[in-house]
Amino acid sequence: MRALLLLLALSVIAPAHAALITYAYTNKIENPYESYDAVGLFTVDDQRRGLVSATFASTPVNFEWEGFVPLMYDQPVSNVGQLYENGFEPFTVGDVSCFLYLDLFFLEAGEDIFHNLDKTAPFEGASVEVVSTHTGYFFIAGLTKISTVDVPEPASMALFGLGLAGMLAGRRKRR
Repeated sequence: MRALLLLLALSVIAPAHAALITYAYTNKIENPYESYDAVGLFTVDDQRRGLVSATFASTPVNFEWEGFVPLMYDQPVSNVGQLYENGFEPFTVGDVSCFLYLDLFFLEAGEDIFHNLDKTAPFEGASVEVVSTHTGYFFIAGLTKISTVDVPEPASMALFGLGLAGMLAGRRKRR
């Protein structure tokens, strides 16, 4: 019983958690010839350090995507003010390609990109493209943080489960 209480206390004291952070885009996408209202949701995982889902809706471009794309450059935290640029690897869903390229001029030293995407400058390189027609549209505004959800890390849960299973097996063996 003491071992079970100790394992439970350790799991409560120092759990490893990831934060899934969702950002919204609610503005226009445009190119030199046309402009459309658009709504997008982009979710990042601060532990895995990448984009994990995206949903986007506008007249020319609609998609839902889940997967994983990392940051393009290895500079997720600024050690000085004025971390300049970063972005997520482009991804393709059906006939649509999406590229989130971030200008990070407003981050302070030590601020994490994943928790501060809403502080990015307008997206100079963020775009969606209809691949079959090679028609691209650029985002013309930044993101808004809408939620942060803490989720247990799979490794922590697996370790907890293995410890619990080992204690139960040991208890059975004693009987």
